[in-house]
Amino acid sequence: MRPVRALVLCLLVAAPSVANADLVTRMLDDASASPNATADDLMAWAGTPQPITLPELLQFAVQQAPSLQNAKLDIAVAEAQIGETWARRDWHVSAQATGTKTAGFFSGFSINNEDIYGVTADLSRVLPTGGTFDLHAGTQYSKYTIDVLGSAMDSTTWQDTLSASLTQPLLKGRGQALYDATEKKAKLQRDATVLARRLAAINTLETIVSGYWDLVLAERQVAITEASLDLARERLRVTEIEAKGGRTAQSEIPAVLQIIATRQEDVLNGQLAVVDASIALRRAAGMPIGAGALGFRVPTELDAQDRGWKLADLLERAYAASPELAQLAKQDASATIDVEVTENGLLPQLDAAVSIGPLGIDSSASNALKQLAEFKSIAITGSLTFSRSIQQRDVKYRVTELRTAREKLRVNAFDVRAQYAQAMSRAVAQVELAKRRVGLSQQAIDLANQNIKIETDRFNLGRSTNFDVLNRLEDLRQAELRKAQALVDWHKGEALVVGLTGEILPLYGVTLD
Repeated sequence: MRPVRALVLCLLVAAPSVANADLVTRMLDDASASPNATADDLMAWAGTPQPITLPELLQFAVQQAPSLQNAKLDIAVAEAQIGETWARRDWHVSAQATGTKTAGFFSGFSINNEDIYGVTADLSRVLPTGGTFDLHAGTQYSKYTIDVLGSAMDSTTWQDTLSASLTQPLLKGRGQALYDATEKKAKLQRDATVLARRLAAINTLETIVSGYWDLVLAERQVAITEASLDLARERLRVTEIEAKGGRTAQSEIPAVLQIIATRQEDVLNGQLAVVDASIALRRAAGMPIGAGALGFRVPTELDAQDRGWKLADLLERAYAASPELAQLAKQDASATIDVEVTENGLLPQLDAAVSIGPLGIDSSASNALKQLAEFKSIAITGSLTFSRSIQQRDVKYRVTELRTAREKLRVNAFDVRAQYAQAMSRAVAQVELAKRRVGLSQQAIDLANQNIKIETDRFNLGRSTNFDVLNRLEDLRQAELRKAQALVDWHKGEALVVGLTGEILPLYGVTLD
């Protein structure tokens, strides 16, 4: 295009007659027509834009965005981990069968033989106090034979036992808090995971809202540039009429044609920006991207209103709703549980155990069982076990490590609050600045329209050139672009504010199950 345009401009300078000038003008018109076709081809290549609104985008994102899908699966994993901790309430069954056979010889003669066979079964579970309860049942058959110099003596015994026993820590490992510590930590982790999903939702919505306004801006920029192109074409039409009537020199036409070609290129670049913004939105929302599924068409209404926000109030709402601060609070509670459990390990091990139950012993299996049922014999045993590591270096330094890690969480919480204050201050400042920019750019638009009229009148009087008029048109375009950018920055700043306060979810009607 540039070599063709340069050649035509040279012909314009060299052309001596109006007929030649008209021919050159037609050549320029033909040369400047191709960029417009190229722009149309770009939108046709991208496919028919899909009309969509911001609430529709957000609802789709809640269902399909990969970050939210992963966060939902993380919650399911955390719920399963809570269920794993319930294993401490399970009853455990164990059984064992044993058998022993021994024989002794002296000088080739059998002296004694012993046969012992037994079966035991236990049913046990851990108690909330930290102790262990066990129900034990067992039966044992033993036969003892002595053979000395051909004289044999036999002894047969059946022994049945049934007992209940309790082993209870008195110091280390005692108490409901230790018993429930694992489940409490799992629930805190689940709560932190739920908060992580909320944070992911807020971040996803902020990204989509920001991308949505980027797309609105891109479409508005194309519309503004196309309007400027229409003005330039109208300027060309008027200039050609005046040139044919002899009121304007033919040399005024190339300047208009140059602007038309530049505006056509700007439209083409703007359409590419629209496609890029649409693809980015599809990616953020988890929507398909492919042939015929690239572009979006969104409403381009940019009006904004002053919400009268106060920074101090916004900061308090942000701190109260912050998923990150809430996550750190859950982590601090979990770290406190770790410290308490580990500090319990500094106590000495002192366990009391007691077992009580009937006993049946007889040479007959039925009689032994009868004695057991009639509680004719009661066996009671008890023990007290003490143990302690003298230095306890591992536990002491582990406590120090956990306390230090917990202190780091509190430092991080302080820093997160500072980050929220910084982000909120910047967002509110962005909104305040955008409001002022909108007012100033509107003034610039009004003045640009006045200057266009003044410059056009000067041109009609022969005191100005098309170059000057076109510069005024460009001033109008730039003022309108600046206003559109300021309005988009206003909306994006508001999205940051409601994202920090957590109000972005209800604001757009998004709920998380």
